[in-house]
Amino acid sequence: MTDDAPSLARDAPGSTDAPDASDASDATGAPDPEERTEVTDPGHRPLPLVRIATVLSAIGVVIVVIALVTLTAHQRTEGRLSQDLHTVFWYFDVGREHNVATWYATGLWLLVAAVAVAIALSRPPRRRSWWVVATVATVASVDEALELHERLDGPAQRVAALLPFDLWFTWVLIGLPIALVVGAVLLRTILALPIASRIGILVAGTLFVLGAVGVETLNGRTLARADGVVTNTYLYATMVEEVVEMTAVSLALASLLALAQHSRATGTLRLDPRVSGRGGAPSAARRRPPSGTRTQPADRS
Repeated sequence: MTDDAPSLARDAPGSTDAPDASDASDATGAPDPEERTEVTDPGHRPLPLVRIATVLSAIGVVIVVIALVTLTAHQRTEGRLSQDLHTVFWYFDVGREHNVATWYATGLWLLVAAVAVAIALSRPPRRRSWWVVATVATVASVDEALELHERLDGPAQRVAALLPFDLWFTWVLIGLPIALVVGAVLLRTILALPIASRIGILVAGTLFVLGAVGVETLNGRTLARADGVVTNTYLYATMVEEVVEMTAVSLALASLLALAQHSRATGTLRLDPRVSGRGGAPSAARRRPPSGTRTQPADRS
């Protein structure tokens, strides 16, 4: 009988329920502190994409400028000085392999691969795509050092023979479709990224294809017209191509690094919750009913 008796203190006219802390939070519209930390967490800020991309691209530009200056000075001097300048040019010539320029371009791709592996190991949604990114970046790094793409010239000769014009670097006929397929495979993952990184990677991919395929094709036409003789026009165009490529990879690396968030208070890094899949709205189990409502007890009958 006592279970069915109404509580006078609770049901008396004019009486009000004493709100607990959670009701007060809901009444003011303020989110639960734990939820607020999970969703927004103002203590974490993404790494500076533009600043990182600018610094990395500037290093590539410096390498090309050194190559340009030493090439020009070498061609305008004679004797031992000219030879020494040519030696310096060789170390920074972006058209050669096994030098400073190659080391830097290879290092950029390796860093892209390392960041992609770190993201994949955090087990985000579509983590297989991040392993694809890591694999592609590793292969690109090896290609920078060993010029693997030029091995495609042989198979591409059959296709090039059907073209109405001479194409010196025939590898682009195979390289471009490969690049488009890789881009299509990764497109969904890229479009799901935060907007800054998304735009950065899309621009980087466009720039890289423009340099590696577009400018390379024009360079091949230049060589074909000169019967394979390397002219200053070809050297200058190669410098433009490599600047575009290094800028593209620098932007891609910066866009991936911007997915990491840094807390100055704790000095820690974390992956953006929108990428890791650990952010978003609070779960239903943690939602509370609005203030002033009661949860009906379960029917025991």
